[in-house]
Formats: sequence, C-alpha cells, structure tokens
Amino acid sequence: MNRILALILSLFISSFVIAATSTSAVRTSSGQIVNVGDTASEMMMRIAQSPVSMNSYEVKEGDLTVTASDYTYDIDNVLYTLTVINNQVRKIEWVRKDP
Repeated sequence: MNRILALILSLFISSFVIAATSTSAVRTSSGQIVNVGDTASEMMMRIAQSPVSMNSYEVKEGDLTVTASDYTYDIDNVLYTLTVINNQVRKIEWVRKDP
C-alpha cells in the first residue's frame, strides 16, 4: 500500500515539474507579449532580437508530416523556446539560466 501511494505521489509531483516549464505567453525585454497562436512574423517583430539558436525538424500531425522550427531566445536570463509550425507559434517552453 505504501509503495502505491509513493508511486502516485511521485507521478503527481513529476507532472508539476514538467508543467512548470510550459507557458502560453512570454513578455519580451521591451514589454511586448508573444502568445501561443501568434504568427512567426509577429513573434520575430515583437521579440526584436536574434535567436540564440534555431532548430528545424519534421513532426507528424495526423496524416501529414510538417516542419517545426524551434527558436530559442535569451530574455532576462531565461531561455524561451518557441515552437513554430505552419507559421504559427504552437508551444512556448522556458528554462531559467543558472546565475
């Protein structure tokens, strides 16, 4: 019984750790906001800085294979990775940089 409770508790805690790195919007250094659903050109215009890195890869959406691009930006000591699929921001993840 204790093992089952420990397993459930560990799964519950790990879901919070994973969920804490995902967000639906990011505020840029200039105060602009980029949301999930914005176009890639809106994202680039609002962030107004070059990405630290960019990575393209293919993902399957239903029966189609589409190209996804991850843009990583360093904004206020946080690394934000914005995933763009079909010219639309689909996902925003963040990781705080070590001081």
